[in-house]
Order: sequence, then structure tokens, then C-alpha cells
Amino acid sequence: MFGLSQDKGIVGLDIGSHSVKAIEVKAKTKKDRDVFEVSRIGYALLPHDAIVEGTIIDSTAVVETIKMIFDESKFKNRNVVISISGNAVIIKKISLPAMEKEELAESIVWEAKHNIPYPYEETNVDYAILKPPRGAPEKNLDILLVAAKKDKIANYSNVVNQARKNLVAIDVDVFALQNALEVNYPEEFESKILAIINIGANITNIAVVERGNSQLFRDLSIGGFFFVENIRKELNISFDEAEKLLKGIPSKSIPAEKADEVIHFNIKDLLDEIDKTFSFYEAGEKREKKIERIYLSGGLAHLKNMAGAFEQKFNIRTEILNPFRNVHYDEKKLEPLYQEEMAALFGVAVGLATRKMEK
Repeated sequence: MFGLSQDKGIVGLDIGSHSVKAIEVKAKTKKDRDVFEVSRIGYALLPHDAIVEGTIIDSTAVVETIKMIFDESKFKNRNVVISISGNAVIIKKISLPAMEKEELAESIVWEAKHNIPYPYEETNVDYAILKPPRGAPEKNLDILLVAAKKDKIANYSNVVNQARKNLVAIDVDVFALQNALEVNYPEEFESKILAIINIGANITNIAVVERGNSQLFRDLSIGGFFFVENIRKELNISFDEAEKLLKGIPSKSIPAEKADEVIHFNIKDLLDEIDKTFSFYEAGEKREKKIERIYLSGGLAHLKNMAGAFEQKFNIRTEILNPFRNVHYDEKKLEPLYQEEMAALFGVAVGLATRKMEK
């Protein structure tokens, strides 16, 4: 959303609180459709507390991690797109009468000043005009208004610049996830009401897409670190021990049943928050709407019983997002582990790498 565009290939660079993911794809057009193939991919863990609650604290560690990924995975392309999320990013869906481009720009500024809980001068603002629902009159424009605090943008763009990469654009996590969903599940994307939920280390991103139209976005301050901290406190163990339990690594001092019980309560807390979001969406606009399928991504997507817990709570078919479902991945040239066991971690990165760059 934010930044300039270039007619060059790009690397999707997902700078998460727990790890950094990078991917470059080649695009071809076949039968009027874009076809993608992974050409480079890389992943590396970040030191704990390098990024806290979405803010980069140890910029040196993040810069060195980005450099290491590019060197070890032999990325030659220096053009990158990153994304941000959290409470420094505001997304509002607004409706305006159809008007000329210049009038629209003025109206967007006015709407931004009245819809953003931060001083307008402290934010960067962008917007996207949504395509109207089928059969809807085109008298009004549905618009996604996006604002991000300038210090948040600077926080992330600085590490990219220090890593000597060319920052082409800054997107938002939920938009990247929506793009990954559209690329990999085009039939469902156009015909169903879908929710994609990315459970990361610090933040859980939620997006609801109604037959190809963006409807609702929300970021929850609940993620893997929230789970780990609660496990640590509840069981009176170290952070490292709690993290191992969350990953399913057994402990000699903690019975498996006790660990599972604590994890179950944390999953319940997460689901209760997501339920509020779903209820808000389904009660909107005075018409009944029902989410038909849920896709999970992120580090906790593979947590034992996570998908099953979603299905039990919402009675909605739930599956792990496969960002390589329609993106060709040659295991003879690239490490198979990424496609086989780590695919859920690359939803945002794939969405960034396959995004359409504005000319």
C-alpha cells in the first residue's frame, strides 16, 4: 500500500517477531492467468526480544538476520516488499458517493482525519477502491482506508535500508494474506465467504473476504508469545521450557496432561476473541452472513488440535493455508522442508511476493 512501485521482480520479506521469512517467485502468464514458481526462499529465527509487540528493539539483530538469509539462500534480487500490522495500523471500510479523482483525494483526507485515532500528520494514509458486489448499484464507492503511524513505517524501513536492500513498498499483513489466499484458492476466493487467520508470535491477523470482496480486518494482540508467557506463569517454568512445551516437546518435570490443559485454555481465549470478530461481521449490514471456510496460517497453525478446536467452536470447515498450492515449488532445487513442514509460516511472504505492483 505505502511506497513506490517498480516494474521489477520483488522479494516478499516477512519480518515477524519470531522469525524472518523471504521468498522470490517468477511469474508467467498462462491462459490469462498468472502462474508463479518459487526461485529463492529463506528463513531464520530472530533472537528473543529483538522485536517486542511489533516494535523493532534490536535493529542490529534484525539487519544481520536479513543479510544472512539473502546470503545463505543466494538471493540476487535486492528489491523487497515488507508488511506491517498491529495497533499502529488502522484499516477502515468507508462508503463515499461516486466522484472525480481530485474530489475523492480531498474526501479521503477528510475521512482519514475523522476516522484515525492518531494525529493525521503522524500517519501515512493510502486507500483502495473495492469492486462493488455483484448486482450492486455503482452510485457509491466502497473504499478501504489504510493509515499507519510514520514511526512504525520508519522502524521497519530503516532495517531494510541498513541491510542494503531496496524497499519497493510497504503492505499490510492482512492484505498480503488475502493475496496469498486469492492466488492459491481462486475458486473458493471468488465464490465463498472465507476467513483467513494468521496466528503469529505477537499478533493474530484476521481477514474476512466475501466472494472476492474485502469485508473486515482485525489484529489481535494474542500470539505464540502470549501462549508461552501464560504457560510459563501457570507452570512456574522458564520461558525456554514453556516454548518447548508449546512446540510439543515433552518435559521431565511437567506431566503432558497438565501442559495440554494450560495450552487448551489459551486456545479457548484466542477462539473467544475471534468469535467476537465473526459475530460482528455476521451481524453487520442488517443481513445474515455466514463464514463458510476458515484458513489458518502462522506459527501456531500447526499446534496440536488447533484446527480441530476451530471446527468444534465454529462448526466451520477449517484447514491450514497452503501458500504453495498454486505456486510451483521444485523440491529438487529448493529445500523440501519449506513446502512440507514450514508452509504455514510463509502465507504473508508469499502474498507479498505475488502481489500486483501498481504501475
